[in-house]
Amino acid sequence: MPENKVIQYDVAIIGAGPAGCSCALALRNAGLKVVLLDKAAFPRDKVCGDAIPGRAVKTLKSINPDFENAFKQFPNKCETRKTSLFYKGRSVTFHWVREAYTCTRMEFDNFLFSLVKSHTNTDVHTSTIAETFTANDNGFSISIKNSGTVINTKLLIGADGAHSLVAKQLANRTLDRNHHVGSVRAYFTNVADTDNHATEIYFDKQFLPSYLWVFPLPCNTANVGFGMLSSEIARKKINIKNTFYSFIENNPQLKLKFKGAIQQGDLEGFGLPLGSKMGIMSGCRFMLTGDAASLIDPVSGDGIGNAMLSGKLAAEQAIRCFKDNNFTAPYMKEYDSNLLQAIGKELKTHYSAQRTLSQMPFLLDIIFFACKNKALKGMIQKML
Repeated sequence: MPENKVIQYDVAIIGAGPAGCSCALALRNAGLKVVLLDKAAFPRDKVCGDAIPGRAVKTLKSINPDFENAFKQFPNKCETRKTSLFYKGRSVTFHWVREAYTCTRMEFDNFLFSLVKSHTNTDVHTSTIAETFTANDNGFSISIKNSGTVINTKLLIGADGAHSLVAKQLANRTLDRNHHVGSVRAYFTNVADTDNHATEIYFDKQFLPSYLWVFPLPCNTANVGFGMLSSEIARKKINIKNTFYSFIENNPQLKLKFKGAIQQGDLEGFGLPLGSKMGIMSGCRFMLTGDAASLIDPVSGDGIGNAMLSGKLAAEQAIRCFKDNNFTAPYMKEYDSNLLQAIGKELKTHYSAQRTLSQMPFLLDIIFFACKNKALKGMIQKML
């Protein structure tokens, strides 16, 4: 990015993950001058569970069916056809109709980023840290770290993740441990008895409703992780990295499964701001998307599908703002309304389920028993 220069844009998107890239893709034909900034250089890793849900694929299709087709032809992924749950030596398997995948975030995010570069006129700047966002009469002035360049934008979209500077500065976002999950994940090769089309979830009565996941990836690799509500981690003074390894060691199935497995790289931590408390999502001339808006599902831990949907909805709101020349906070509430209409009920229901299971862990025994009945199992699957 050039030094000591003021550059004017219609829309500035901070963060080039799934939310930011989806927003840029959805703005491709809007006739607006758009800039996309990210602090990293692509391809870059993103610590995550690497599950790409059906909502992500559906959103990509709604932006442009060609983008969905390109992803379907993308080789570095596994299609998820079923999920098996394990608890107290029992298991139940759910078979999925809606397509979903597992794919490393390095691969998936770079795929979306490449679509932005090849199919839009977006100005893209990586290795660029947007540091401060100062409101003015015509939008925001964005200062760039270690640069004299200033970006002026009429509309600002925060897609800068769980530690969003946009959310902190414009929406006073702070960490709420009651609505935040602390997680760790590592990659393993040679995990026994893995099926490239099946994800696995393991429960332990000591940590309910938390769980350990094993998600298959290409090249005989698996993403393995564990997460707990941050308030529980703090209250019980849990070392989550130690808990990850003890979970595997103390579970007979997992101990056998990982007997010959080889860990690749470090066990890395990451935070998940849950959609059980979204807070401010927009204001005068700005919107928050993805993890910056706290949209992660409290049960599944999925953030990618909701992030991409929020990016698309933010783009649609941006187009309305420029069409009507209205960027006021009340007008921006239409974005909030559309987002809540799309996922609000689901997030609320899943949060209630999470809290109920936390308070009454015996319900998991009932769920496993109920799944012996085909009709009841179908009803439970619809709630997942």
